Amino acid sequence: MICLSFDTDHMDESRMAEFLSVTRFAGRGTFFCTQRYDCLLGAGHEQGPHPFLNPAADWEKELSRKREEFPQAAGWRSHSCVFSNMLAVWLGQNGYTYASTHDQFGQAGIVPTWHRWGLWHLPIYYMDTMDFSAARFGRGTIRAPFDRGLIQGAIESPGLFIFDFHPIHIMLNTPDAEYYLARRDKFRAGEPIQDLRFSGYGTASYFNELCADIQNAGLQSLGMEEALGQFLTGDKGDSRTRSDEERQFDAPQA
Repeated sequence: MICLSFDTDHMDESRMAEFLSVTRFAGRGTFFCTQRYDCLLGAGHEQGPHPFLNPAADWEKELSRKREEFPQAAGWRSHSCVFSNMLAVWLGQNGYTYASTHDQFGQAGIVPTWHRWGLWHLPIYYMDTMDFSAARFGRGTIRAPFDRGLIQGAIESPGLFIFDFHPIHIMLNTPDAEYYLARRDKFRAGEPIQDLRFSGYGTASYFNELCADIQNAGLQSLGMEEALGQFLTGDKGDSRTRSDEERQFDAPQA
């Protein structure tokens, strides 16, 4: 199962409408939103909040505000993937089904796991910023960014493969963090995207190749809530059935 997800940092209504007008992929996406977007209404995509939990801010206020903005959301992902056990308790108590903040970058055989504090966790297989920034912050062996082997592995292997992209990086075709940081404020100010977009190989190039390969394989992106539902019913999008070891982590059924 493949899920395309999007974190909408620095995207206002106008930029989001521009992104949707030029971005195509097979199936449904999951948008973790910093604000409500009129242009997403009726688009058929899953939506959830993308709160910014500043260390100096009132977390309870931000969490509650985002819940009010997205009252039907099943999923949750914070900016910078901030997470804790106590956050899991709050999320579970406030009606969320899953969170997606932990990464298992490039790993095979990923499955949803039941967090004992009250909700499912759907790990991230690929994140654009983590990929092109790895050389700045990573330790040990760092693979080259935009590795097509990650696409091939997601298409050919059983498991859950959640790709996380930022619309701003697709629009800028961001090749690395330095390019992005030099243009972020101009993007937010509304400068024409053609004046800011990288002309070589970058995030958009990789995203478009991923979408083309998914479609060529006869697959499509699932909303993350939909993918979790298929997992819980034993349908992983391949011939495997769930093992007893996997079933022991099931949430109690109502």
